[in-house]
Amino acid sequence: MIEKDSWRIIEIVIRRYPAVKRQYEEYIDNIMASSSVPATIIKVSEDYSKPQSVTEAKALKMTSVRAETLKKQIGAVELVYKNLGPEEQKVMQKRFWSERERNIPYTKIDGVGYSERQMRRIVKKIIVQVGVYLGEVAC
Repeated sequence: MIEKDSWRIIEIVIRRYPAVKRQYEEYIDNIMASSSVPATIIKVSEDYSKPQSVTEAKALKMTSVRAETLKKQIGAVELVYKNLGPEEQKVMQKRFWSERERNIPYTKIDGVGYSERQMRRIVKKIIVQVGVYLGEVAC
């Protein structure tokens, strides 16, 4: 049994997936497009060794906690999505990604060959699998 607040968190992660993926890709593009010359001069200790290349400097910039969180969320949603069948993917798309603000009610989902009960089971399977990958749900 999944706790109600964990269920809600996982739903939000899934629903935010398209926007988070765009945000992460923009972040990566900005890091890769930035120059390796620092904008300000910073006094560093003698133990500090400067990055030897532009690539190394960019890789060091990519150690953001926020970026790691986004990457983990994106990976979890994509992994679960890719392991679903085509009809189950439609249920996921229509339920979570049709509207940004809310989940579409099961009775309003058209174009899939499932009953409401089957769609509930599919969504539960999706929630549990994403939750396991995010660490919100114990195996």
